[in-house]
Amino acid sequence: MQFKEQGGKVQVLLYTGFDEARNAPIVRIVGSFDKYTYKPSPGLLDKLSIEQRDELDAECNRRRQAALALNRQHYINSLAANIRGACDSLDNNAALTPQQSDEIWDAMAELVRAMREAGYPRPSRDRKPGAEAGQGSLFE
Repeated sequence: MQFKEQGGKVQVLLYTGFDEARNAPIVRIVGSFDKYTYKPSPGLLDKLSIEQRDELDAECNRRRQAALALNRQHYINSLAANIRGACDSLDNNAALTPQQSDEIWDAMAELVRAMREAGYPRPSRDRKPGAEAGQGSLFE
């Protein structure tokens, strides 16, 4: 069984033999499934054997996992920019409700926990130049 993306659908192709006259394989489209919802076209499952249904199910699961991995990576790739954008919004007096504030603090705590569990500890901050441990500023 082969799969070919065509717009928002994925065509399901079956090899049905070899055409000696044209010296080419005979491949026919038996149906398709939606690229995003994985819903099969009407009658597709009726045209497939149990083994072919299992192969179709495995292909849909493989595509789901790939889409999920891509989505998760997108969250990581855009996180720093989104946080900086939120900081800029707050610096410029954007409206924030107490409920939103609580949700943001909870999400930040979850992010810190997840990063530690994933093996990314918080980096140490460099001390300000000229300030030694236990030594305060002379201008305060």
